Amino acid sequence: MTRLPACFDSILALPMPVLTLLLLAYWGCFAWVVHRHLVPWIAGREGKRLGRLEAEVPAQIGLAFGLLISFIAIPVWEQHSLAEEAARTEAAAYREMAEAIEDESTPEAATLQAALAAAVGFLVAEEWPQLAHLLTPRIAAQPLRDLRVAIHALPEGAFHTELHELYRQAATARETRLRIAATRPPPARWGIVGVLAILTLLGVGLIHADSRRARRLALGMVAVGISCCFVILFAYTRPYLGQFAIRPLDLEVLATDLAPHAEREPARVAANPATRLEAVQRPSTLKR
Repeated sequence: MTRLPACFDSILALPMPVLTLLLLAYWGCFAWVVHRHLVPWIAGREGKRLGRLEAEVPAQIGLAFGLLISFIAIPVWEQHSLAEEAARTEAAAYREMAEAIEDESTPEAATLQAALAAAVGFLVAEEWPQLAHLLTPRIAAQPLRDLRVAIHALPEGAFHTELHELYRQAATARETRLRIAATRPPPARWGIVGVLAILTLLGVGLIHADSRRARRLALGMVAVGISCCFVILFAYTRPYLGQFAIRPLDLEVLATDLAPHAEREPARVAANPATRLEAVQRPSTLKR
């Protein structure tokens, strides 16, 4: 089994309060099973069958659980930060491209503005919603190819070089974003963490085998702590899924700013016979 079941994505997509309550109920049930069944079965109802269990044993298990959680949390947060940085870099590159095109008065400026508006609109409306359940880091993007073709068609010069470099930066950030979206945590990671969490609950229960009231309190506290650890991991393990998913806010603002250019291009084509012929030869990909 190389991937987690599809229901795992549905769990991660839950609102944070619901996800927190679900994890509290899940680990609370494990704690109840340990308290009512496992500990009495192992140590007897009075907790005398097993003898006294030294606290160092569950302490070592708890330490292993805590270290594993830390080792998992660090790359999870780093990946989330990298995804945020990629989104900001991509939006900034397209914003600078829009400003550079606006400053130009060449005949190709209107075509470039329309192509850029179509590309940004595609990213916001079509590509970004696919990131939550993306399985491979590839998405067909005809508007982006049209924008690249329009940039390559420019005559050599400073304007062409600037747009080419900005497009390269945006494309690199997009590749990073798609790669992160297609990454899935291995099932073995969650399996090992779950086993250590159960062993921690069992060890704490056996320490308090002779006192039911102390056992209930200790298992309840440990179950809450384990639930909090899983809440943090679940909230950030998939940067584009869940309540804390990264949104294309900067690209949405840019798409709104570029919308008039996308609407102006068809009118310009209809008014100019030469550009009308060019538009027939080059089908438009704008979404109105």
